Amino acid sequence: MTRLTTASTTLGLLGLVLAMLTVLAGGSSAIVVLGFIMLALGFTGAVIGGAATLGRIWETSR
Repeated sequence: MTRLTTASTTLGLLGLVLAMLTVLAGGSSAIVVLGFIMLALGFTGAVIGGAATLGRIWETSR
């Protein structure tokens, strides 16, 4: 995995855990929104990192 994909996956998982634990603890909805934003950013970064890696692999196989 590239550093971008690893960092994005970590960010997304931390956002998911933050949102879930905040809801279970009855916390503020602003923190839940922050968790979902982190999740969305992490997902987007992981998809972009995966596409970039796939592009490099495609060029290498030719």
